[in-house]
Formats: sequence, structure tokens, C-alpha cells
Amino acid sequence: MNLLVTIPAESRRMNVGKDVIRILGSPTYICVLQRKDRKSIAITPCTAEHPMSFKVPDRLLTDGQCRMMINGIQFIQALLEANELAVGKDHQFKGRYEAEKNAVIISLENDEREC
Repeated sequence: MNLLVTIPAESRRMNVGKDVIRILGSPTYICVLQRKDRKSIAITPCTAEHPMSFKVPDRLLTDGQCRMMINGIQFIQALLEANELAVGKDHQFKGRYEAEKNAVIISLENDEREC
């Protein structure tokens, strides 16, 4: 599986790959949690009430044109700055699934970047 998260050049959103949603069991909502140092994030299923919850589009896994995008300019900019990632450049990160936590962990550090 390709457990990918992409931050496009305009840096206003984060695209969460379909395989990330698939491996988490196709939840209705996901949360994006970050370490205090912002060097990694975790994507987990959650309820709508969670403060960092994002609705997964109903058609995400059945419609080839549908995408899971998380909008948050301040959140994305803080992640980019904390990891010395250039604004205006595409960034892609490959995650790893941790079954015991039912979470996809994405490291944003230099040696963990996909491209």
C-alpha cells in the first residue's frame, strides 16, 4: 500500500492518500495529530466531536476523482517551518501503519521524506 500524504506547492492543504483511509478501515472521520516538535503526524480514525476531526468524503474510495484534502493554512505552514520544508515546493511523505494504535505515522524529518 502507498500510505502517502502530499503537501502541494501552494501549501494551503494536505492531501491524504486513499490507501491511508483504506488501511484505517474506511472511517467516517479522521484526526491529524502532531507531536509537540511537529516532526511527525499521526492519522487515526476518530469521532466527529474530536477537535481535530476531518470528514472523509463518502465517495472517496468509490470515485476515482474524489480526494481527501485537509485545509488549514496555519497548520500546514507550521509543519513546513518546523521541518525546514520550502514553501512553494511539492512535498510527499510515506507513512507506516501501526496496527496496535490503528494509526498511520508520517515522519516529516529530512531522512524520512519520499521526495
